[in-house]
Amino acid sequence: MLFSLALRNSLRNRRRSLLTATMVMLGVASLTVAMSWIEGVFGSMVGTASNLAGHVRVVDADYARREQLNPLYENIVVSAPLEAAIRAVPGVIGVYPRISMGVTATVGEEIGEEFGLVQGGPIALFEGPLALPSHLVEGRLLADDGEVVIGKKLVEKMGAHLGDDVVLLGQTQDGSMSPAKLKLVGIVDLGNAMQNRQIFVTLDKARYMADIPDGAVELGVYAADKSEGKALAAQIAALSELAGTDVKSWDQRPPFDNIVGLISTVKGVAASAMVFITALGVLNTMLMSVLERTGEIGVMRAMGLRRHQVVSLFVLEALGISAIGGVLGAAFGGAGGYWLQVHGVNLGTVVDKLPASIPVNSTVYAQVTPGILVSAVLLGLSMAVVGGVIPALRASRIEPIEAMRHRR
Repeated sequence: MLFSLALRNSLRNRRRSLLTATMVMLGVASLTVAMSWIEGVFGSMVGTASNLAGHVRVVDADYARREQLNPLYENIVVSAPLEAAIRAVPGVIGVYPRISMGVTATVGEEIGEEFGLVQGGPIALFEGPLALPSHLVEGRLLADDGEVVIGKKLVEKMGAHLGDDVVLLGQTQDGSMSPAKLKLVGIVDLGNAMQNRQIFVTLDKARYMADIPDGAVELGVYAADKSEGKALAAQIAALSELAGTDVKSWDQRPPFDNIVGLISTVKGVAASAMVFITALGVLNTMLMSVLERTGEIGVMRAMGLRRHQVVSLFVLEALGISAIGGVLGAAFGGAGGYWLQVHGVNLGTVVDKLPASIPVNSTVYAQVTPGILVSAVLLGLSMAVVGGVIPALRASRIEPIEAMRHRR
């Protein structure tokens, strides 16, 4: 009975019901696009950072305490035994030793002024997790210790071309000057300012430059899914072979230990604001409906309709209208989010002005997921509950005798 009454009341003033459903639809559509955009932007940052450093990172404990100084002398002296122990942990699909070090780079024999960050690792790391072949804009992936692949931004700064001899000047772990002359065989565009200033060399060449013959500065550990990082880190940290090391998943390291919480906060603020604004429209519609039907409510109360049934009647009416608006809003918002997911938005030179520690791609894409669409529809129904409960409570307090006496 309550469902049939709620449906009848929704169709009474179709123009008003259509207006309310449209408001909910616009609110849900806007929320869907916003949440897809937030998921895409932050998801890209998190994906880039976790792929670059590993889902779990293992470094010397002293290195972790002085990481901002990049102390090469606080390294893992012999990395092979640790790699073998980590590979035996269930869930690990890859372990890659790495050496990162700052250098100046130039074309020819002169010492240059362009700063870059050397990333030395196995070629399997560049082919797999970093996916360098798919980002090549010129040339090929390096094949031996005498070759180098450099990010597009740094190449432009240097004025280098494929086939040029590039001189890198870095330091060994004890602070001595460490030059290396390499042939530029590939140029990559990794989509963000941080990675496009990086220099990729083989692990053996990086070991030679840093004077770490058998070790690494860090071990990057990869799982099938980055969400498994925290559990995997706990298992790895328990290994006896890793005593004296610092083991953290990607979301336990700054700045991403804060960004994960920030993503939830931003989504929560956006959702709350949209629910509040749209709920005001539902509230207005339902209040007018209560005022117009005061006499009718009094008659139904006199015929035995209880207070909680009156509340349910108006809430069901609001839910029915909002359900239609919510589904349509999720459909339109999902279509808009999908367009942004396919085409993206080019931020142009804005990315170059961001700190290098923030890996934002020059073209950012939205990311539409089933979870976002379901959440948007549920939030649309929340708009109905928030906007409809106050008028429903007002209607439930109407006394039958007073309502019929004043003929309202």
